[in-house]
Amino acid sequence: MVPLVMVAVVLAALLAGGVVALVRGGGGGDGGLPGGQRAGAGEGTRKPAPVRVTVTPRDRATRVALDARARVVADSGRLRAVSVTGSGGRRLAGRLEDGGRGWVSTGPLAPATRYRVVAVAVDDAGTPTRRASTFTTLRPRAELRAAVMPLDGETVGVGLPIGVWFSQPVADRAAVERRLQVTSSKPVTGAWHWFADNEVHYRPRSYWPSGSRVTLRARLAGADAGRGVWGVADRTIRFRIGERRVSVVDVRTHRMRVVSGGRTLRVLPVSTGRERYPTTNGVHFVTEKTPVKLMDSSTVGIPRNSPGGYYQRVAWSVRISNSGEFVHAAPWSTGSQGRANVSHGCVNLSTANAAWFYRLTRRGDVVEVRGSPKRPGTSFGVADWNMSWPRWLAGSALPR
Repeated sequence: MVPLVMVAVVLAALLAGGVVALVRGGGGGDGGLPGGQRAGAGEGTRKPAPVRVTVTPRDRATRVALDARARVVADSGRLRAVSVTGSGGRRLAGRLEDGGRGWVSTGPLAPATRYRVVAVAVDDAGTPTRRASTFTTLRPRAELRAAVMPLDGETVGVGLPIGVWFSQPVADRAAVERRLQVTSSKPVTGAWHWFADNEVHYRPRSYWPSGSRVTLRARLAGADAGRGVWGVADRTIRFRIGERRVSVVDVRTHRMRVVSGGRTLRVLPVSTGRERYPTTNGVHFVTEKTPVKLMDSSTVGIPRNSPGGYYQRVAWSVRISNSGEFVHAAPWSTGSQGRANVSHGCVNLSTANAAWFYRLTRRGDVVEVRGSPKRPGTSFGVADWNMSWPRWLAGSALPR
């Protein structure tokens, strides 16, 4: 009888143990996790980490380059607001990117300016995170600005190049040239040519098409011109190309044929430069007009008190180069006009003809001189169009 009792006791113990195991293994639904933990316990109450916001340039950065971009990035979540303000509360322009996870500035940075960045980002639950920082831009050794020809809104002749004169020498010509963009309503093939570290011109391969609307965008703000010189201001110039006017002066026949829009308007008797002072051969363009011009021979190397000197006021003066050449009224040489060349290099007309030509002409109209022994040099007004196209291209700082 004893063995049967012992078996019963063992079975009872096993059954009791099985009930405990079930309770521990499945009845509580804890999936067998140690310590009686429940699956997913605490997940509904865990606080999400705040959105991390990164700002570039770093907080309190100094001497930040003017071509740098301010950036704000939210590593999780999205940006709700970004404000970058400089002196006087002036806001720096910018745009969102990457679906609102980033922001980048699009406007130029001002020199020697302290900027304050304030950004607010939110996580998926809408909880905000705010980040504030500051940075300061460098102070240039010198500021680069530009004077431009033609003027905004001007109508010019087909031969006028775009001229840009810089306030400081440009050491990095390529960097600055990349910032000069020319567009035309009538497409042209054109290029820039540097005449000096502070002077660059743009012209088409051939004359501008009449009726074109041309825009120059000089995006100099933030341009690193080299050697501590930085651009600080943009300029946009819009101008129009007028009717094609090309006047051809023949020094051998002493005549000037004035052609406008393909039609000859007049053939005028002229007197050009005498043998000692010949008129420059080649293509000129009109650079300025003056109803009365004080002409001084000393400005072109002829002393006033010499036999060939002069100092007098001249009517209806149309300048065609910076080497002292004009088309102007010369009542003292009307007897030679159409017969002989007696001037100091200018194109002489009668007073009536000069007044007519003056009223007709605009800046950039072409005056082409033929048959003169004097070759064109580098003077403004004659240098641009008397240069071969390959040579013109060689004056660009950018590879073509």
